[in-house]
Amino acid sequence: MFEQFFSHFTDVAILLVEIPFTMNEKFYYLWLVTFVGLAYLAFRLHYRHRTKHHFLSFLFPGRIYLHPSAKVDYWIFLINVLISPLILVGAGLQAWVSTEVASILIGINDGHAVFVGEWNALTYLFFILGYTLIADFSVYLIHRFHHQSNVFWPLHALHHSAQVLTPVTLFRKHPLWNVLASSLSLLLTGLFQGLFVFVFFGGPAFEVLFGLNTIYVLYNFFGANLRHSHVWLSWGKPLSYVFISPAMHQIHHDPHRMHKNYGEIFALWDWMFGTLYIPEGYEQFNIGLGDEVANPHDSVVKAYWVPLRDMALAARAVFSRDK
Repeated sequence: MFEQFFSHFTDVAILLVEIPFTMNEKFYYLWLVTFVGLAYLAFRLHYRHRTKHHFLSFLFPGRIYLHPSAKVDYWIFLINVLISPLILVGAGLQAWVSTEVASILIGINDGHAVFVGEWNALTYLFFILGYTLIADFSVYLIHRFHHQSNVFWPLHALHHSAQVLTPVTLFRKHPLWNVLASSLSLLLTGLFQGLFVFVFFGGPAFEVLFGLNTIYVLYNFFGANLRHSHVWLSWGKPLSYVFISPAMHQIHHDPHRMHKNYGEIFALWDWMFGTLYIPEGYEQFNIGLGDEVANPHDSVVKAYWVPLRDMALAARAVFSRDK
């Protein structure tokens, strides 16, 4: 038993060391470089005449990065990395759904796919784009659902209770939220993949996986880490009708506008379903659950316990009302 625990902690330590050198991690060194570069652009555009601070002191102010809320973020990040192998939803769910859907559809079609043959470049392009759109749509759905559900909101309220934004705030999420979000994403992408395999015979190969990474590479390159920061960077119109800018997500963290801009990469879902808010220019934005609400997650213990307690209380209230 001791050897297993020691091996687990060793693996986690290695994972933390490898994060700056792993491209699909948010803190990959290149994404940190572009974070600084885009922040400098924003500094020149919006802040140079509003602050007496030099750029680096503006970008990494102690009042934000040493704030008690930020320190809770750091602990949540480390603890979630530590326990993630114990609760991780595997890609096996996606593979199983994909296989079952493809098998059922091919069976209905007398054992044939719609188009039989090798995938070409256009097929790969459609798969990559469709897969990414479906994965992003799952983020929109689970995000909006938690905001509008009295029972599940406490899980996501943890994220919104952050009183300052740093890139680590992205990971201020309850483990149960991570399980639900991952499960929905794997389910929907599995359905899409199975349908696609039925239409275009064959399965995604290495080129497809590389293509999927390419789209997220672009997302991370163009300021993903700025979404959770105090640095305002907007894409302006009309691009903001297609892509969620860092500024648009910061607006979502404003307690009076948190029912806007649920999307992650694409703004299409918010645009289609009436939750899109595009700022006309630089705006001040607040952070947190609102001044009238005491922070319920002001310690690491409360960050993990309070969402479960509040979720149980909300479920009991709903059950009592329906009786």
